[in-house]
Amino acid sequence: MKKYLSILLISAFIISSLCAFTGCTPGTNGPTPLPDIDPTTVDVICETWRATELTFNSSKEYSGETNEAAGLLFDVVFTHKDTGVSLTIPGFWDGGTVYKVRFAPTKYGIWEYKTVCEADASLNGKIGTLGANAYKGDLEIYKRGFVKVDPAKKYFVFDDNTPFFYLGDTHWGMFNESFDTKGDNAGDIQTDSHFKYIVDKRIEQGFTVYQSEPIGSKFDLTDGILGANDIAGFQDADRYYKYIADKGLVHANAQICFPTFADKIASDNAALEVFARYWVARFGAYPVMWTLAQEIDNDFFHEKGNQSHITAEDNMWVRVAEFMNKYDAYDHPLSGHQEGSGSTSITGESATTLNKSNGGKSVFASEEVTKRTGHNWWACQTHVDYKDDHHFKTAQEYWASSKVAIMYESKYCYLWTKNFGARVQGWVAYLNGFYGYGYGAQDIWCFGSSFGKDKQTHDGVELVTVKDKQIQWHESVEFESAYQVGYMRQFLQQLEWWNLIPDFDKNNYYSPSHESAQYSCATIGNDVYVIYIFGRSAYTGMIRGLDASATYTVKWYNPKTNEYTLIGDKITANAIDGEGNPVYNIGQKPDLTTQDWVILATKNK
Repeated sequence: MKKYLSILLISAFIISSLCAFTGCTPGTNGPTPLPDIDPTTVDVICETWRATELTFNSSKEYSGETNEAAGLLFDVVFTHKDTGVSLTIPGFWDGGTVYKVRFAPTKYGIWEYKTVCEADASLNGKIGTLGANAYKGDLEIYKRGFVKVDPAKKYFVFDDNTPFFYLGDTHWGMFNESFDTKGDNAGDIQTDSHFKYIVDKRIEQGFTVYQSEPIGSKFDLTDGILGANDIAGFQDADRYYKYIADKGLVHANAQICFPTFADKIASDNAALEVFARYWVARFGAYPVMWTLAQEIDNDFFHEKGNQSHITAEDNMWVRVAEFMNKYDAYDHPLSGHQEGSGSTSITGESATTLNKSNGGKSVFASEEVTKRTGHNWWACQTHVDYKDDHHFKTAQEYWASSKVAIMYESKYCYLWTKNFGARVQGWVAYLNGFYGYGYGAQDIWCFGSSFGKDKQTHDGVELVTVKDKQIQWHESVEFESAYQVGYMRQFLQQLEWWNLIPDFDKNNYYSPSHESAQYSCATIGNDVYVIYIFGRSAYTGMIRGLDASATYTVKWYNPKTNEYTLIGDKITANAIDGEGNPVYNIGQKPDLTTQDWVILATKNK
């Protein structure tokens, strides 16, 4: 009895100690909520991971005709009172005598701050306190913290190391989408904001990322000056960035738009640093990822008009990346939006276009450039072939890299493909080790653009006519493929999708029965098989590498309707291959159509 009581006492002590460490209360299901900070003890109250803004005024009036005001080195150092953690956040000029800083506290508790500005005594040495309460809302990005890169992982994670599922929607012309009215092409949609309507709809459909570039912005930096005339444009941009952040989306955003921006200032390091620092200061307290500019890695630095002055050895975008990385206290993921994979890959090995610049090799490929710039993920632009033999060459090259790779840009729905193709791209991305997909739809991917609309195209399976390309955003926001990539997210998030390993070898886990049976396959050992069969035939194939001592539950999944059909819950091998190995022949697709289907096989425990 004494021994039994001793065990109980020891157990109680351990439980009590653990609860003291984690903040939980015995008999409850979770941690005790952290108490709100007494607002009378601090100058400002906010929440963890949510941007809060402090305003300061200079006694000096800047002209705004040069980069003097925007380039002023004004920082605010925030120090966590209990842990000593310190973050130096750059401030930004907001016109006239006004300077601001946006800060997203990364920890609960009291933060002390002090301004640093050696060039302007009126902005130097200001002190104060900020109380960061625990975030109380339901948005994952603020419950778990900003998305980051873990060098040991091939996927993005939240700050608490929970895997982050990247499903992006493309808006290169985001600033052309009206913020205050329904704008053009809205049809019968009733809304007071073109921009907000699409953000809200994409959240409903399951998207987690907004991909944007500043096409249509109301600021213009091509003269090399961030001056007084640009401030109203940046204040307008604030509304877009804040709305995206308030809705809980991660914002993968380009800073300066097309590389042609470089024509006048490619060699002006001082201006480039001012712009990069300002961008980080203005938007870095939101959940963001940096993508630098449009297709800057690397096909735009060969002989294309005025771009010939940019070389692989001296690429201005590498310098911009250095500056972004230098001032970003949050270490947001940083990449360079790549040119099409036919011209550019990582090493150039899978690039196919003749006369590709730098041999098709990324300017961020070297370890030295990676260290200088903080470049830590690949924003790949690649196009899936829907008809011919599906070779995995590009995917294999990116999978071999230690960095996260995202299928950042592919064929847009009703510009270069249709719903079938747009759906296929997402599945092929995730099952080939691109742990993220950037979807795009006509009249949304770049609102107001006439690009590619005057000629029909063929994606290898379907014809996209000139008439198809005239579709407007009030219709394309409801494309079935937008909902279907959301179904894909639901499907994968029921699994440990981050543990799926692409099966590039037809002799490992899946073998197609016919060359027209195009597929992508990823597995978690022989415990979980996900096989996406999208060839335009009824052919499927066979599952290989089964555990002969186990049974499997095998289901068909319809990626168009989000429905499962059970094949069996005690499946074992039903055939022997030519080498004497047990395999499971899947048989034909459920409806014998040429559409896409998924096989899910999970080992029974």
